[in-house]
Amino acid sequence: MTERIVVVGGGVAGLVCARVLQAAGRDVLLFERDAEIGGRVRTRRVDGFSIDRGFQVAFEAYPTLGRHVDWRALDMRWFAPAGRICTADGRTTLVGDALADPTLLWPTLTQGGLSWGDLWRVLRLRRDAVRRRFEECFAPATLGRSTRDYLAGLGVTPRGIARFFAPFYGGILLDRSLETSASVLLYTFKMLAEGRTGVPRAGMGALSAQMAAGLRPGTLRTGIPVAGVTVRDGAVRGVTLADGTAIEATAVVLATEAPALAKLAESAGSSVTVPTETRGVTTCYFASRTPVLPGRALWLNAAEPATVSHAVTVTEVAPEYAPTGWHLLATNTVGSAAALPDEGLLAGVRADVSRMSGRPLPEDLRVVAIERVPLAQVAQPPRATQAQVPVRTEVPGLVFASELWHSSSLEGAARAGEAAAAALIGTDRPA
Repeated sequence: MTERIVVVGGGVAGLVCARVLQAAGRDVLLFERDAEIGGRVRTRRVDGFSIDRGFQVAFEAYPTLGRHVDWRALDMRWFAPAGRICTADGRTTLVGDALADPTLLWPTLTQGGLSWGDLWRVLRLRRDAVRRRFEECFAPATLGRSTRDYLAGLGVTPRGIARFFAPFYGGILLDRSLETSASVLLYTFKMLAEGRTGVPRAGMGALSAQMAAGLRPGTLRTGIPVAGVTVRDGAVRGVTLADGTAIEATAVVLATEAPALAKLAESAGSSVTVPTETRGVTTCYFASRTPVLPGRALWLNAAEPATVSHAVTVTEVAPEYAPTGWHLLATNTVGSAAALPDEGLLAGVRADVSRMSGRPLPEDLRVVAIERVPLAQVAQPPRATQAQVPVRTEVPGLVFASELWHSSSLEGAARAGEAAAAALIGTDRPA
């Protein structure tokens, strides 16, 4: 029988897993149902503009992902470590990390975006996050509390939560209610403090493409859905493709999104319960000759109700995202508003952006694309244990590489990929 490992899914988890397995000398085939690799980390070109699969950023400090990407080769473009808070009355103030960029100290202290007391509490939160080891961010004391409850426990005022954390972390958590586990707050705060945040010059899809380029020729098979996992004599023997083709293998790694993972696991006789609650985001991309919301900081909409949660003129950070002479604005909508029909969505977005900018929208502003990602993240509510989907299964040769083993993030996906590969490399016969 062919000593081969099949990886199903060409997102970050699957790519990392395949890279680690090949580095250990294993024969690997990776099947991706879509025509291109990357999963949710993809970029397409529209009229010369780079359109990411929803607004995304990469944290330079991600420890696991950083082992599999070359930030320098990606030619990263870095955001300012700051946010512009836009209130309902049209006032805009800047709040920034002065420890990362000292020029942000004076406007942060004097513009009144947050009270001095809340600024001190944010500084304490930063210090606490930096002092923890990465895994300590997932201690039971924080894993079992919501972000909102954790912030209130630190003494952050309701005004500070509403003005800064709801729109800023609403973008990271895709949850302005801040009911996501406080562990996600802590580890992302740690990443923000310990490294830069940015996008590759060629778009977020370049990150996936770089990882894929490190695989041996012939490893990737795109545009080929896998219909099921083949099991004989109580162990994995390969997969069956959607066209009926049988592929032999001694082990199969399922690195798909949660619903597909559960379905494929069932075909192998393995039962896994995956979360059904998801977090979606809708990103509207606009082109104009002048930047509507200038600067390299995120613009945070502190008004409620909000159609736009946060926004940024991507070309202020990465001019390469647009043709010469143009700017690209990305606005992000989360929660129920993300499901609004295009007409209602765009009306709300335009109204919010006009108020946030403090002036009428330019006449040449036009829509380039609307990216709807209903499953951008799986909900991460407070819970007693971290792993929602295991790595090893009861079926010999079947392994899961799900971000839900750790966290719904690029880092979580990379960690799951490494863990799945380790489970197969660690024994002579996969188990």
